[in-house]
Amino acid sequence: MTQKQLQEFQRRLDAELNEFKEQQKLGSKLAGQRSQMTTQLNENEMVKQELVLIQEGSQIYKLIGPVLVSQDKEDAMAVVEKRLEYLNGEISRLDKQIKDVETKQDQHRERIMEIQQQAQAAVQKQQQQQHR
Repeated sequence: MTQKQLQEFQRRLDAELNEFKEQQKLGSKLAGQRSQMTTQLNENEMVKQELVLIQEGSQIYKLIGPVLVSQDKEDAMAVVEKRLEYLNGEISRLDKQIKDVETKQDQHRERIMEIQQQAQAAVQKQQQQQHR
């Protein structure tokens, strides 16, 4: 194998490794965002359960900045429902992105292995030619 061929294998390998690492970083970031969204979803589901238990006519307060604002049960339930809908949508979107990143990681992993196998095959071929 010539020096030029070796450099080409190394260049291709480095490029694939860099792409793989970038996908890993993105996957970690997305997983963190999904975890945060799941926590918010769980909190909002608990709020919804609490709202169901509250009797009609009871006072409900919503914290807006440093101020507690009175809110009726229907409005509070509607806000929580909308928030749950939004969070479920965001989690679905993140799940799709995570799946796409995992697919790209698998593709890069396969290309890395192919490049390594090609380099090994070239070295073996060269060694066989030298022994003749």
